[in-house]
Amino acid sequence: MSRFLTSRVLTGVATVGVLTLGSLACALPATAATSDGTPVTAHSSLSAIQQAGAAATAKRITSLNTGIGKVNATKTLSAADKSTVLSTLNADLSGMQALQSKIAADTTAATAWTDYRSIFTDYRVYAVALRQSYIAAAADGLTDTAIPKLQAAATKISTYFAAHPDKVTPDLQAKLADMQAKTADAVTKTTGLAAAALAVTPAAYNANHAILTDDRAAARDALADSKAAEEDGRAIAAALK
Repeated sequence: MSRFLTSRVLTGVATVGVLTLGSLACALPATAATSDGTPVTAHSSLSAIQQAGAAATAKRITSLNTGIGKVNATKTLSAADKSTVLSTLNADLSGMQALQSKIAADTTAATAWTDYRSIFTDYRVYAVALRQSYIAAAADGLTDTAIPKLQAAATKISTYFAAHPDKVTPDLQAKLADMQAKTADAVTKTTGLAAAALAVTPAAYNANHAILTDDRAAARDALADSKAAEEDGRAIAAALK
């Protein structure tokens, strides 16, 4: 048993979760404010809006550069999805850099306020671009790597059980059934998930702030399913050594 259900068969499932929903995620920044903590509004002074705009764009530029580096390094995104994600992140990076310069050069508070607001309404760096990138990475990592490994492991366990019925206990059979069910559930949750997340635009988010909520939940649930299935497989392997 240990020869065909080794750690190599199941390696990577937990790692997929850490890499995608963890390392590609970026925390949402606090509401932009002046250096003394006063929130900016349409009635703030030109200098106050410019200060807030400089801070908001700088945070996003840093996060985008970090995100682009992580996306370039990740092995979980498919080639097509990686291209889509990088296109979005690089476009947002160029947009933030342009806005940073424009807000600094604005000569009226009204113009600066319009440009400042566009940081949020036109781009949605944290709410959409970065968030959809790690949802897609989670889905692709599961679909292309973790789930196939789990399915292969479950098939090998089933083959072993059929050849050695004397070693099969009700508990082991239940663990296999749970492994198969959790894997199937992960398949259901990840089918079409990357495409759905990457199709979300800032305009769509502006119309519905919960538009990525279900996709994010599906990614988290699928990761939890894959980890539970992996634990079942490891428990079976340990019991049959």
